[in-house]
Amino acid sequence: MSIKQSWNKNWLLFKHNKTAVAGVIVLLFFLCLAILGPIYVEVMGEREYDPRYGIDMDLEKYSGTGTHANPPSLAHPLGTTKMGRDIFAQFLNGAKMAFLVGIITALCSTLAGTVLGLTSGYYGGSWIDSLIMWIVQIIYCIPFLPLVLILAALFGGLSLWGLILIMVITGWTGTCRIIRAQSLSLRERLFVDAAKVAGGNSSHIMFKHIAPNVLPLAFLNMSLGVAYFILTEASISFLGFGDPTQVSWGIMLNSCWTNGHIFNAPWWMIPPGIGISFLSTGFYLVGRGMEEIINPKLRSL
Repeated sequence: MSIKQSWNKNWLLFKHNKTAVAGVIVLLFFLCLAILGPIYVEVMGEREYDPRYGIDMDLEKYSGTGTHANPPSLAHPLGTTKMGRDIFAQFLNGAKMAFLVGIITALCSTLAGTVLGLTSGYYGGSWIDSLIMWIVQIIYCIPFLPLVLILAALFGGLSLWGLILIMVITGWTGTCRIIRAQSLSLRERLFVDAAKVAGGNSSHIMFKHIAPNVLPLAFLNMSLGVAYFILTEASISFLGFGDPTQVSWGIMLNSCWTNGHIFNAPWWMIPPGIGISFLSTGFYLVGRGMEEIINPKLRSL
């Protein structure tokens, strides 16, 4: 079966899977919000301030120092923060940041894990396999949160791209082990032996013959990884180690907590919490749909 035929078959299974379709609908909804963000900021910008970072001086309750978060109004659909910043604008920007962090981190970590897993599996038992697995074991032994705390202390904080880099470095190992296990099995198949007899070199066999058979598994791990990395970034930002120059849902929750409005300003706390929960669930549902494609036994459940 060619790659095109395999894609068409899997796509038919995917679009008839209610779980996967529900996940796609959720993702499209948040994607629309992320696209709407810059438009909303530009419209609000006509009032001569950036609603994400600036201060609306027209607020009646704004006193110059900012002592109270303002509830939803026509001017601010989700209300404002303690400093008079528009929560809806921050929420939309948070959707964009969640997609950016989740997809870029998952894509890079999955790509690295797939390539190294293929290499390790194909050369299983050799020094190459031993070296890659040794690196995997070392990274597994490094606790993620203490690593972030140490690096934040050393560099005086972490930028968004610095946090993404740390998550990529520590996040590829799971995919690598899964792809390695699959590659160890596939390298013993007859089509691999036929490719060797035909004169195919190692890289040709790995990426032309073995890789197409592990790509669905890699995509499954990537879709589930996006949800994991979104939650991880939100957790790190909520703890105060995120990039304060970027408005994310985790930064919004941290700001609400540190300003003492976690209980008396629900319009500030609830939107980012809902965004994190539903967007992560959307990617998880898509992953579940892909899992049923990979594992036919799950289709009857």
